Amino acid sequence: MGSDEKGVRIEELEIGDLIEVYWLDASEAKTALSIPDRAFDTPVRSIGVYGGIRGSRAKHLIIIKEEFDVSGAPEFHYNAIPLGMVDHIRLARRGFWSKRDVKKAMRLLDRFGTESELTAGLGPRRAGPGPAAAEGEILDLDGLLSLRGFWLRAVRKA
Repeated sequence: MGSDEKGVRIEELEIGDLIEVYWLDASEAKTALSIPDRAFDTPVRSIGVYGGIRGSRAKHLIIIKEEFDVSGAPEFHYNAIPLGMVDHIRLARRGFWSKRDVKKAMRLLDRFGTESELTAGLGPRRAGPGPAAAEGEILDLDGLLSLRGFWLRAVRKA
């Protein structure tokens, strides 16, 4: 950590700040549980641009980690960190991104959260011997689970 970085509370953050978030992630076990309880802590350090707080059932701190230019349309990678899992936050740089750019990115995330659906014509092909989904068919949970390595993407409305 550089000497110009400082710990901050969530309330002190401003949209567009470059932050480093130390938090505890969920963990998964695939073998017998023979380790001490404290070994279940999975510390994570995530670095990105503060986008705000989102969530209806549980509040999440949103950081924007990456921006991609996909066929002329921006695509962003986010971390949504449950507030109860945040250990501490360090401010790396105030106003790293403009508020306007962050709001643009967050609008895409907000739209994805309300309009996310996988459409057969836009997503991966159905795996296995079953019939392929018809163009434009919305896949239900069973349909999603039948896909091999699917990626969820927002449906862009014309």
